[in-house]
Order: sequence, then structure tokens, then C-alpha cells
Amino acid sequence: MLNPGDEAPRGTPGTGDDICPECHGKGRINGSPCLNCGGGGTITRAIGGA
Repeated sequence: MLNPGDEAPRGTPGTGDDICPECHGKGRINGSPCLNCGGGGTITRAIGGA
């Protein structure tokens, strides 16, 4: 399942986990799950020019 902050599905070659820029890795904003990362605190980003 992709969260709004993910650039690709988890495990896609050329991607890696990064701290969510919205909740700063906490997974929550104002007591509610972060909508950008789905509450996990990380998002999947393209790395290495992928």
C-alpha cells in the first residue's frame, strides 16, 4: 500500500526509506496518525538518481 508521501512501492529497486518530512519520523501529528506516511514515520523515496 502506498502512502501519499511514498514515491514508489516499498522494495522497488533504487528506493529506500526516509524520515517523513511532515511528522519528522514520529508518525503522528497533533495526536493523529500522519497522513503523509500513514503513521509509520517513514516514506519510500527514490535514491541514486532512480
